[in-house]
Amino acid sequence: MSAHAAAGDPPSPPDDPGETRWTGTADDIASLSRWLTANGVDSDAFGEDGAKSLVDLAVEIERGETTLVLDPQTSAPRRDVRVLRLLVTDEDRRPGMVLIEATQEWESGRSRSRRTPLSEKLLGNEDWRVACARAVNEELGSAIDASRFAMRVDESSVRETITDRDSISYPGLRSRYVMYTATCDVKGLPEPTEPVRGSASGELGFTSVEDTPAGWLKATWTWRSREEVEGET
Repeated sequence: MSAHAAAGDPPSPPDDPGETRWTGTADDIASLSRWLTANGVDSDAFGEDGAKSLVDLAVEIERGETTLVLDPQTSAPRRDVRVLRLLVTDEDRRPGMVLIEATQEWESGRSRSRRTPLSEKLLGNEDWRVACARAVNEELGSAIDASRFAMRVDESSVRETITDRDSISYPGLRSRYVMYTATCDVKGLPEPTEPVRGSASGELGFTSVEDTPAGWLKATWTWRSREEVEGET
C-alpha cells in the first residue's frame, strides 16, 4: 500500500502490480498469473517442456519454500529460494562417489533429466542442519533399508553460495538461490540395478517415490565420482 494512502483505505489486492511481494496461496492461481503478467513475466511457458506449473509455484510459496518479490534494483519479479544441496556418500561401499538424481517423473506424465545431487528447498527460516534429515527422508526414504539406515552429516563441509540466474523450473522468472552444500554419509541405500533412462553408457541406478502436492514423484538415482560432481557445483 502507498505510504500516502489514508488510514481507512482498503489494502491493495494481492495481484496489484504495486505490491512488492506476492503472498497468496495455492488457491490464488489467477491472482498469481495477473501479478506476474502485470510485472512483465509471461507464465504461458510454465508447465510446458518439463517446466513447473503456476500451481507448483503457488504451492512453493504457500509452503514457505519460495518467496516472490520485486527486485529493488530491476523492479522485475524475483523468486528467492534457500536450497540444501546434499552430497550423499556411502564411503564404506562406494568410496569417492556421490549420489546423483538422474531423472524425475511425475504422476501427470511430465518428466525431466536432472543430473544433480540431492536438493531440497528449505522451509522459511529452517536451519540447513535440520533440513538434512528431512531431505534424506523425503527424497530417499522409500528406497532405504530401515534395518541398515544411518546418516552422518559433516557440518565442517558446508559452504554457502548465492547465485542469481533465470529459473529452469519457471522460464522467464529470475531466481536467487542461497545454496548450502554439505556432505552426508548415508547407510542403507539399495544397489543400483535399474537402467537409467536416457543414459548412453548403460549406467544403472535405483528409484525412490515421493508424495507431493501434485501427486507422486519418482526419481532415479545413480552414482558419479565426487571429483566430477564437485567440479559442477
